[in-house]
Amino acid sequence: MSAVPSTPTHCQVRAHTSSDLNHRRTALTRACRVSAGAITAFAAISCGGGGDGFVNPVVPPVVVTISPNPATVNVGATLTFSVSISGGSTSAPPTLSSCTSGTASVATSGVSGSSCTATGVAPGTSVITATASGGSVATAVLTVAALPPALTAFTLTPPTAAITVGQTVALTAVPTNPAGATVSITYQSGNTAVATVAASGVVTAVSAGSAVITATAVATGPNLSPTTIAQTSAITVSANPCAAILLALPVTRSGSIGASSCVLTTDIQRRGDVLRVNLASPTALELRLVPTGFSGYMTTFPASESEFVFFSGNASQEVRRTWHMPSGLTEIRIGTAGAGQSGTYNFSAAAVSANVTGCSAVVVAGSLLSSQSLASGDCTYSGRIADEFLVYSARSCVITMNRDAVSPMINPFLEVYAGTQLYQFDNDGGGNSNARISLTSCRSPANDVLTVRATSLSAGDVGTYVFTVTFGS
Repeated sequence: MSAVPSTPTHCQVRAHTSSDLNHRRTALTRACRVSAGAITAFAAISCGGGGDGFVNPVVPPVVVTISPNPATVNVGATLTFSVSISGGSTSAPPTLSSCTSGTASVATSGVSGSSCTATGVAPGTSVITATASGGSVATAVLTVAALPPALTAFTLTPPTAAITVGQTVALTAVPTNPAGATVSITYQSGNTAVATVAASGVVTAVSAGSAVITATAVATGPNLSPTTIAQTSAITVSANPCAAILLALPVTRSGSIGASSCVLTTDIQRRGDVLRVNLASPTALELRLVPTGFSGYMTTFPASESEFVFFSGNASQEVRRTWHMPSGLTEIRIGTAGAGQSGTYNFSAAAVSANVTGCSAVVVAGSLLSSQSLASGDCTYSGRIADEFLVYSARSCVITMNRDAVSPMINPFLEVYAGTQLYQFDNDGGGNSNARISLTSCRSPANDVLTVRATSLSAGDVGTYVFTVTFGS
């Protein structure tokens, strides 16, 4: 028998014959002990001669390695660690049982086959631990790096704006972002009762007050950190001095005009008020403006068109005119004839007959059919009595003067002047007792207001007639 260490722990036995196997095993087990802590190899023991014995294998320790170590991954990205396991029992080799992250708020980790994976959650450092069955471990230090921002800057202009009710202002949003980023911009008003904002960034003033418009830019992109930046624009809204005041006929109004009043015309800084009346049918309006402290200015026109004629007077002198208007909204503007003037006024507007009286012309802005008369009290030009009408339109027009059947008038005659120059005339285009003028544009070639005189070829001729102005499209 081989020599036995002083502190035996274990001995395996083989017998030559099966009949004494149990006896020999028991005897040799008691006699042979090998200390597990003192040996690292197998002992072969032969009992009963002939070299009969066996070898006891020693299991090597389990060694785990993980790479790369150290490692870096971006936020949102996943890194795979290679895990190697050696040693252990050959009959039951150890395997990778778990992968854990020391700081889950920085990175998460898990097993993927025979490897560890780690996903970056937030910038920072975490220890990734690979554990084999049996408990052996290996660790790696993982640094999670922040992704570059998808939006580096964002500007909104103008940062402040002052507008009046009804006006608009466009905000301009400019994002600065790296290639590959997708940026979306939204707008929101902090006070929609004062100002609203469209998806395009156009702000509309609703009422007097203040509102803060917030523009928010949100950017995303591959390998970029989602980024949100908000900018604001402070909007101040004041009442609109040019907002039209809707009135019903008859109109009587008192008011004052100062430096904050509406600018009625841009060429000359005339200031005043804007009034409107809604006419159910074509109506002749007599407008009267009595100014105090300034020279009066007065005009009216269909709200869908532009100013075509106005009248003004001397300081504190009444301005009085008659306009024949078409149905619909009619805009009336009253104010100062000169820039820098101010004062108070009284104004009135009422429906009247479109008949011309004295030397006061009727302004014709809508198609008119009116019974008129030439009388001795009317204006006289070169000895001939005449009524005057003013017309101005880019539309075509037909003007007629038809004598009444019972009228003593001998020969109706129409003259059209552009300023002081005779532009058109007719005394028989409508028949021997009528006159008719057709114009492709009811204004002069120089864009002047036309003065139409309804008169007679005979000096001092009087009588009744029907006057018409018919506008085309």
